[in-house]
Amino acid sequence: MIVRFFKASYFSRLIVIILLVLLLWFPESAYYPDNFFHFSDLNPLVLQLISVSVFFLTALFANEIATSHRFTGRNSYLTAFLFILLGSGSGFLTQPSPFLAASLFFVFFYRKVYSFQNSSKIITTAFDAGLFLGITSLFFPPAVLMLPFVWIALLIYQVDRWRAYVTSLLGLLVPWFFVFTGYYWFNKLPEAVTEFIQYFHFREMENPFSGTFDLVIFLLVSLIIFVAAFSLIGRMSSLNIGLRQHASVSLWGLLFPVSVIILLAVPIQALTILVIPASFVAGAFFSRLKRLKWANLLIMLWLLLILINHYLPLFYAAPTLQ
Repeated sequence: MIVRFFKASYFSRLIVIILLVLLLWFPESAYYPDNFFHFSDLNPLVLQLISVSVFFLTALFANEIATSHRFTGRNSYLTAFLFILLGSGSGFLTQPSPFLAASLFFVFFYRKVYSFQNSSKIITTAFDAGLFLGITSLFFPPAVLMLPFVWIALLIYQVDRWRAYVTSLLGLLVPWFFVFTGYYWFNKLPEAVTEFIQYFHFREMENPFSGTFDLVIFLLVSLIIFVAAFSLIGRMSSLNIGLRQHASVSLWGLLFPVSVIILLAVPIQALTILVIPASFVAGAFFSRLKRLKWANLLIMLWLLLILINHYLPLFYAAPTLQ
């Protein structure tokens, strides 16, 4: 029912997606808890509206990539729907943070990576991919560790031009060249370098979940992505060469952010970055399921848990705005 509904691209599906985003992001507008990223000059409601808009645009861009590269049907909103569920599961994901801006540029990075397959200007495309990864890393510095993923993608798409590998590195360095030049101009380069390096210290992983529902939803989503990834691996032999390449790149794209988040113990909001490749893998999985009864029940349970997690706090006293 639900999967079949979003496997079509009628205007009514888009309206439902818009309403779903507002429904899942509204509670954070009703009470605005402190978080690690504070905007002192913007009204919280305005900031939340900007965050919702960025999140919605990212979902649409991710859906366009999935449909154009045949992860799902050519006319489908399934990836956008799954992106919204994955990116709205917990309250800490629906708060304004730099990771929302990072995810917007990250989805453009993935657009360029998947374009390696049929690009007639592979050197320029590789540079653009590195450039978008570099811009992403301005909001989330550990994203620079995704550069080997670009090289693996080039290998998977059988790109044998060495300049493509070099230009991807150059593209990554361009944003940081201007940033560090600006800091050098204002004689603040040592502070900038120190702040950049601190993101790459190994830290002890702490329990990031504030409530039981956060943990339950995280475990449920992890199970879904785990099953989807191994299902995609099992289907590799039945896919044509193009889809097999895309599937391989998607799985590597899922592995790299997971490794970065675990190894560096970055803030839990960094899971926003992981939502993009996870939605591609989940979309490919659910769009190819033949028996949808249990899938629909699972998604309904998933959505119900998210709604309870978001709206249950509204029955208690909201924190005072700071």
